[in-house]
Amino acid sequence: MKEITMDQLKEKILGNEPLYIIDVREDDEVALGMIPGAKHIPMQEIPEQLDAFEQDKTYYIVCAAGVRSARVVAYLNDQNIDAVNVDGGMKAWGDGGLTYNGI
Repeated sequence: MKEITMDQLKEKILGNEPLYIIDVREDDEVALGMIPGAKHIPMQEIPEQLDAFEQDKTYYIVCAAGVRSARVVAYLNDQNIDAVNVDGGMKAWGDGGLTYNGI
């Protein structure tokens, strides 16, 4: 499974690369904040949203700590979708993982 750290993802964001970031946390978790530009699809909804994933894109999957996102990445990879786990999740974003207003 491919993984990157949150710091590596931040570098990509700062480099203005076109990124497809999927936040698989629950509604109450994303209410605390999200990575700017990320799309919220709760983990349990991924199978029913599979048509939203394009075969020619790389998706960066984030959750709170990197455990749920790793399971989603494994599932997406099994569906021939290029997905990368963001190790450490939003807890690695900074400010204890509670505020995400900027990098």
